[in-house]
Amino acid sequence: MIYEKLALYYDQFVDVKLNQLYLKTIKKYFSEGNVIDLGTGTGQLAILLAENNFHVTGTDLIPQMLEMAYNNSVEAGLYTNFYIHDILEPLNSFYDIITMTTDVINYIEEKKDVIKVFTNVQKAMTNSSIFAFDFITVKHVDKMDKYHEDILMHDDLIEWSVSKTIVPNQLKHTLKIGNTYETHIQTTFKNSEYIEMLKLSGLTVVEKIKYNERHIFVCKKSNQKWLLF
Repeated sequence: MIYEKLALYYDQFVDVKLNQLYLKTIKKYFSEGNVIDLGTGTGQLAILLAENNFHVTGTDLIPQMLEMAYNNSVEAGLYTNFYIHDILEPLNSFYDIITMTTDVINYIEEKKDVIKVFTNVQKAMTNSSIFAFDFITVKHVDKMDKYHEDILMHDDLIEWSVSKTIVPNQLKHTLKIGNTYETHIQTTFKNSEYIEMLKLSGLTVVEKIKYNERHIFVCKKSNQKWLLF
């Protein structure tokens, strides 16, 4: 997988302002607590939360990303748990805060699977827990069609091309490093569709935040009466 090599450079693509926005948002609800960061990548949000009195676990599918996350955590002088986990699989504990950032949910293509992810999250929440995640907007899909960028990282040239597919609101990302190619599909939905999928999973949106090409939703279990937007 190309991400095995890309993991070495991934920190340079992290949106620090987005992570700070998540920290600020989470602190509206909790000053401390247990967090699981799903799709943590190299662990930058997990580490930021750990630096702010949260007990954090980070998960990802790619071992090389988790290795970088662990190294980053050690360099920061923190004790942070990281392990491999597929968001389509259930979680094994309850958490005060569940995060899934930088459009992780957009790598799930089918609505039935998005609902499965949201249901897994809901089952790992208590009545006071929050779930915060983001997704790319429908307008961003149109904007990114036929996008190309060459990125020089040390001795490696990363060639990144993006195009729309025949599926509505879906992008195909093609990455090339050297002679290695990899394709990733991102699919998004309208806000109203995410709200409906969350509802079917037992979750209610209590706060909406617009950030550049993303929307951030903060959710609680549906039996809770929190409304901040």
